[in-house]
Amino acid sequence: MVARATNDPKWSRAFARIECHYFVNNGFFPDGHLIDQAQLDKIRHIPIIVVQGRYDCVCPTRSAYDLKKAWGDALRLYIVDDAGHSAHEAGITKLLVAATDEFGGSVQW
Repeated sequence: MVARATNDPKWSRAFARIECHYFVNNGFFPDGHLIDQAQLDKIRHIPIIVVQGRYDCVCPTRSAYDLKKAWGDALRLYIVDDAGHSAHEAGITKLLVAATDEFGGSVQW
C-alpha cells in the first residue's frame, strides 16, 4: 500500500479523503461505544491482548488504558515504549507474533 500511495497521486488523494471522512466522523461510532459496558458484555468472554505503541497518534495510549479499565483483568495490555502505530515496529511486531502464537495453540479446526 505504501508503494502505491507514493507512486500514484490520484490514489493518495482518494485514500486521504476516505481517511479524513472516517476521522472527522469518529469512525461512525457514537461516543463511548467502544467502552460501553453493554457492548463489552457481548464479547467479554473472548480473551484479548492489546499491543499499544506509547507514541501512537492514531490510537492514543489513553484509549488502551480506558479499554483495559472497562474490560478488566481478562485484557492483557502491553505498552511498547519505543513505538508508535505501525505493526512493523520491532517491539510491536515481537509482541503481536507472541500473541498470535499463544492464541494459535488454542484454535480448534
